[in-house]
Amino acid sequence: MRWFFMVLLAWTVMLLCILAVSDSFFSLFKQTNMRRGVFSFYKLALLFLIYLTIITAFACLYTIFMMNGLVVLKEGTKIVDGQFLSSLATSVYFSAVTLLSVGYGDITPIGIGRWIAVIEALLGYLLPAVFFVTTIVDYDREMGMKKSNRRPLGK
Repeated sequence: MRWFFMVLLAWTVMLLCILAVSDSFFSLFKQTNMRRGVFSFYKLALLFLIYLTIITAFACLYTIFMMNGLVVLKEGTKIVDGQFLSSLATSVYFSAVTLLSVGYGDITPIGIGRWIAVIEALLGYLLPAVFFVTTIVDYDREMGMKKSNRRPLGK
């Protein structure tokens, strides 16, 4: 019976992580008003919070898998397992290094952890591109609105 609740908890956490990551990612696509210049503080703060959300969500996934006995990460030749806080700290570190494309190589994903790391790295590559594209689109839209609101001289 305990095993059933652990699997149920793991699936619930995975679903919540997927929802948090997708909601954070798609919030970048919302239009913002450019008051002064190209970049807005709101977009930068949003990007920072999205990075924190994704790092935390993937760290929770790695930790839940490790707590359920799945081998996900390897540190050197030693498989990462053990206490919850130790596993969580290692998972947060690995998640940040993977998402930010640093990849020191001191912790290696194995098994299903490889595929999770691939998805996380892909998000890490996409986020800056989405940020800059939406910023430029918002700026272009704002400039277009300003031009359309101008009245011709002499009328």
